Amino acid sequence: MDADDLVIRGGALAVCNGRIVATGSDKAVVSRYAAADVFDARGAVVHPGFIDAHVHVSQYTARTVLPLMESTSITMGDWKGALTPEDEHASALLAALDYLKCGYTGFVDPGTIFSPDAVATAAEQAQIRIWLTDPYVADRAASLAANLPELASESFLARWPSSLDEALGRLGSQLFRNKQEDSLVKAFIGLYGEATDSPELFRAALDLAHASDVRFQEHLGYLPASQLIREDALGQPLLAYLDELGLLDPNVTFVHMNLVRENEIGLLADHGIRVVWCPYGQLQMLGRRGTQSRMAALARSGIPVGIASDIPRACDFDGLGTLAICASAAVADSIHPNQVLRMRTIGAAATIGAEGEVGSLEVGKRADFVVRQPQESVNFGFDMPLELAVIGGRHTIRSVFVAGRKTVNAGRVVTGLDEAAVVAWAHRSARAIASRIGLCA
Repeated sequence: MDADDLVIRGGALAVCNGRIVATGSDKAVVSRYAAADVFDARGAVVHPGFIDAHVHVSQYTARTVLPLMESTSITMGDWKGALTPEDEHASALLAALDYLKCGYTGFVDPGTIFSPDAVATAAEQAQIRIWLTDPYVADRAASLAANLPELASESFLARWPSSLDEALGRLGSQLFRNKQEDSLVKAFIGLYGEATDSPELFRAALDLAHASDVRFQEHLGYLPASQLIREDALGQPLLAYLDELGLLDPNVTFVHMNLVRENEIGLLADHGIRVVWCPYGQLQMLGRRGTQSRMAALARSGIPVGIASDIPRACDFDGLGTLAICASAAVADSIHPNQVLRMRTIGAAATIGAEGEVGSLEVGKRADFVVRQPQESVNFGFDMPLELAVIGGRHTIRSVFVAGRKTVNAGRVVTGLDEAAVVAWAHRSARAIASRIGLCA
């Protein structure tokens, strides 16, 4: 997935110290390098590892709990307010196992982890990349309760900053993770967004991101109806308002963007904005007031777009390509499977500012790649992006490598984790949270 979408048939790659040092024909690479460990892919397709550009990983154990909350006063905010570091670690570790088996080599949490250390340790245990940021940075938390009451609770909002000064005090607390070049855990600057931050906080966060050479991210436009209300109060479109304040910037990534007007595509492209697309979240919004989905058009304009799960409630991680195809078809702007593959690899890496390190198989980049099962029923070789990024599920994954280390072999995680123990711990954690908030005995 380089700039030219290069495909090398009968190819090979050489890895040293976790980085790719050569790609090319099998004959050319083997003749130049003697390796201590040789992996024969036996005709399989080898491609960059997928990256989930946006996931609330502490809620992975809450994937199926929402139906229990219906017709009760208990919200997802109560669940999040009850999370302990042990719960967040259990949830992240369970997600990491599922990610690896679905061909993922990394994921991005947008600052919705109360205990980043608890999640960071899962990276080393599972051998997967994690990008994270400061917990719940906002100075207008009351906006969440007003606009998205199903996500809020007193216990949850009590753990948010209560003022601009407190929010500023959280900014940059995770940037120390970038000092170690080869660490699997990296940090960026993120605000919760969705009207929970003031222009002053936005500016401070963006300035710090620039000073620290990392990207700035925030949620925007998840619920179009709420954005329209905000725009009525502002007296102008939200993107025009942000532009007027000088807050549209090449270092900015927005998540969701379920309301993008046709005349705003050029504005986003001109400012170099990058976008994270959560196709299931978008499908949820279709038919609601104000929704204008333009992800395929944004990608055609040259804007890097990354596909993300948000919270994988409707399918597993390997189904995101299918959701993207369905979401684009639903708005009569079909997207090509090759673009889906790009959005799940180099596009996702670009939204977190990591496209120089991962997302494609190029010399100098981290050796994060996936080897498919060559004999699976879906692998005809007619349209490889369709077969790899849309139709092909976890059963087609043969091996996964992160930083040149094999993490999956024959569909099984081989990092030393006891999968049964991880699953059992996560289930115990979820049941305990449900009990604490009164969802079940």
